[in-house]
Amino acid sequence: MTFSFDPGALLSRTYTLPRGPRVRLRLARPADAAAIEALAADCGIELGSLELERLLRFDRDHLVICATALVGTGETFAGCGAIRLEPGAEPEYVFADERLTDGLGELIRAALSGRARAITRARAA
Repeated sequence: MTFSFDPGALLSRTYTLPRGPRVRLRLARPADAAAIEALAADCGIELGSLELERLLRFDRDHLVICATALVGTGETFAGCGAIRLEPGAEPEYVFADERLTDGLGELIRAALSGRARAITRARAA
């Protein structure tokens, strides 16, 4: 599955995936700490406290995106990814609850790469 991704519309829409609820992408925030740590552990990724803090702290050199989905009557944390903001960078972390929906990891990767390209291009101009 390939996503056509508008990096400027990151926070303004929901994304429909092949199976499961629609997801919304947003920037990570400190209140996401427990959800990020739990999902990473479920995906077999052990984040140390320093790595977790780095993901949640605003940093001009990194972009961290979270995915949430409306499940039942509440918003469920569904995924997270991080990328360095430098030309040609690849995502450092991408973990998603693929039990919830298919293609979420790919969407997060596309969002990270697209948004990082747009930011580095704007900085270079």
